[in-house]
Amino acid sequence: MNLATDTLIPPRYGWRRAPERLSIGLLVVCVGVGATSLSSTYSLWFLAIGPLLQGIGWLMLPSALWRRLVVLLPCLLAGVVLLSGVEFVGAFAVLLAGWLLVRGRPTLTYVVLLLPIAASVGVKILLGNYEQNLLALVIGTIATVAGAWLAAWGQLLLHDRATARVVTA
Repeated sequence: MNLATDTLIPPRYGWRRAPERLSIGLLVVCVGVGATSLSSTYSLWFLAIGPLLQGIGWLMLPSALWRRLVVLLPCLLAGVVLLSGVEFVGAFAVLLAGWLLVRGRPTLTYVVLLLPIAASVGVKILLGNYEQNLLALVIGTIATVAGAWLAAWGQLLLHDRATARVVTA
């Protein structure tokens, strides 16, 4: 086994670059959830293609295989549950929890799951009927994206704090 030649051998399968996998995987997950959420009686093919795209997206993300497999079924069900209307916007919390697990965020950052849950409560109070489902989906999406960014920021803060303890000790 020669280290100099082994690093030059191209991979037999898959992508070598994780940022592209992350971007494309996230895009495919979002398109899958969006297609599922926007399906109706007149566009049932969105319901057929949405979960398929979402599953492919979760499997494309760069992470340990067990993490991607653990979140696959709950997140697929959460994407389908969003079809039920404004009462089920809390399903965004399941999608965010799946994202946090796949990205390997620290346990302390899971407090951001309160954002989509709070948005769900607010949506239930303010919006009452199915005609306002698109607005509810937008609010849930904003809360979920904000939670994901806050978790990433929290991970950086926790990492900096841990690094500072090691350096000063």
